[in-house]
Amino acid sequence: MSPRLRLVALRVRGVLARALARAWMAAVPPHAQALVAGLPDTEENSLVTALALARRSRGEVLLVAHEPAVARAALDRVARVLDGPHGEEHAAAAARVVVVPKRGRGTFGAFVRSRLVLYTHGLFDSPRPVRGRLHVNLWHGSGPKWNGNANQSQRIGADVLAANNVPWGREVARALSMPSGTRIVPGNAREDVMLAARDRSALARLGLDPARPVLLWMPTFRTSGRAGRVGLREGEPLGGLGDPVLDALVAACAGTGVQLVLKTHRHDDDDYVRLGVPSLTTEDVLAAGLTLYELLGLADGLVSDYSSVWVDFLATGRPVALHCPDLESYERARGLNEPPLREVAGGLFLEDPAGAEELAGALAAGSAFRPAALAATLERLGVRVGGGSRADAMLDAVRQTALERLGTDLGIEPRA
Repeated sequence: MSPRLRLVALRVRGVLARALARAWMAAVPPHAQALVAGLPDTEENSLVTALALARRSRGEVLLVAHEPAVARAALDRVARVLDGPHGEEHAAAAARVVVVPKRGRGTFGAFVRSRLVLYTHGLFDSPRPVRGRLHVNLWHGSGPKWNGNANQSQRIGADVLAANNVPWGREVARALSMPSGTRIVPGNAREDVMLAARDRSALARLGLDPARPVLLWMPTFRTSGRAGRVGLREGEPLGGLGDPVLDALVAACAGTGVQLVLKTHRHDDDDYVRLGVPSLTTEDVLAAGLTLYELLGLADGLVSDYSSVWVDFLATGRPVALHCPDLESYERARGLNEPPLREVAGGLFLEDPAGAEELAGALAAGSAFRPAALAATLERLGVRVGGGSRADAMLDAVRQTALERLGTDLGIEPRA
């Protein structure tokens, strides 16, 4: 089947699946349970949300997974980070979560019966809820990248969107054809893991020196045979690009003792060998017993581009730099959200080798990188540094939304 015919078939299937689900919801009263799903099974927005619900929900909490054993291990790993060396609250919550296989008997039925559903990338074609139910789109970040593309048809019927900033959160809702009355509530839950990470000795399991600064480089993918259902190519692959800024960053980090580490996107097919930068995959991070957002929380600085990861990282208050050598071609191919990236964070761009050397020097000295530009970006997006639990703030807002729209708290207890 050609890619175009496959997309048409997927759209038709989606229309039929959504109609079936809504008819079932209309016929069956909602059950006192919450259902959470993430993609992949290690997606920390879903895992932290499941733990928060297990701490605060009066009903059963189900976590949908492609591989339940993987999801269970990831859930326990996240709970360990959130509890720290002296806590047990999240470990106890993890024990309350029931992990169910996505393709298991009864899972679709549990989805349509649940009064509260929260997912990251859509679930069962994401129908609009009816009859006293509330669905929440946790998504996977609210960054500068436009979330729609020509190779994927995505319609999210949830009536609530969790986003860590409102300007680009609105764009996420628009790209995903969410209902006009979609309410944006505070997120992302996974930031709780990043802000709780403290044990730098864990870096040694990745071959890194805990005593030296770590600068993570996390570009989004430009070419992938797996993304967008039929593959995508957007912008210019960075691995083979003649790039004096990247070359200068590699040299400056080596000269100052900063550990520059490439964390590749799970969809990335690019080859970065030419750069000579140590690289990590998601599988490498998990095999070392860490979570991705734990690694982020242990990093001293971050270089990224169109990915939402740097918008999450803003909450640490640590150095953030953007490197976008293919900005024009990427914007033509994929598209960027409004307000424009340069308007939001233009002062954080690495434009030349001197900027790369400035960043490496700041990391080596343990000092800020362009603090005025960072403050302007935080203000433009409305992101706060540090603070309390993002998951609890999100559930507070979901609870309030349910009370206003449905007249029920959906079993979510007020925060203690």
